[in-house]
Amino acid sequence: MEEDRERAFRIVYGEAIHALDLQRAGIHSLRATVGFLVSAAAVSTSFLGGLALTDGNGDAGSWLAIALFVAFGIASLRVLWPRAEGAEGFSARPSLIIREYLEPTDGTTASDPWVLYRELSLFSERKHEYNRRHHHQPLSAYFGAAVLLLTAEIAAWIVDLALR
Repeated sequence: MEEDRERAFRIVYGEAIHALDLQRAGIHSLRATVGFLVSAAAVSTSFLGGLALTDGNGDAGSWLAIALFVAFGIASLRVLWPRAEGAEGFSARPSLIIREYLEPTDGTTASDPWVLYRELSLFSERKHEYNRRHHHQPLSAYFGAAVLLLTAEIAAWIVDLALR
């Protein structure tokens, strides 16, 4: 009975850790995509901006496209900034686990392994929610803004070129 309970909570704990790993992979994927967009923005800005600015002076459309490129760069840098890897929420510090679950100051302890698996699973769930709120949602919003800004920038260059 006790072994079955431990095995069950071990499975739950494994799934909780798997969910955190998937979150981390999601952030890496988002960053890789933004890296690709930065490359596309550099090429499109160089090409279209070069065509639009061949006469040496930029008009309002050119300045708008340049401003959109700068805004795109800022949004992209926010996604690419390496904040989340070591941030709270992606891993549990061993000292915290020992202090909270194995050697708490109130004298209680997670003496049965299943209790520790249960507590670590619940801890991981809280961290999963924390990551969703503090990492995934904000980075996804900046990613969406970057895509819109890049699209607007390219449209501004094209309109600027068409009006020449």
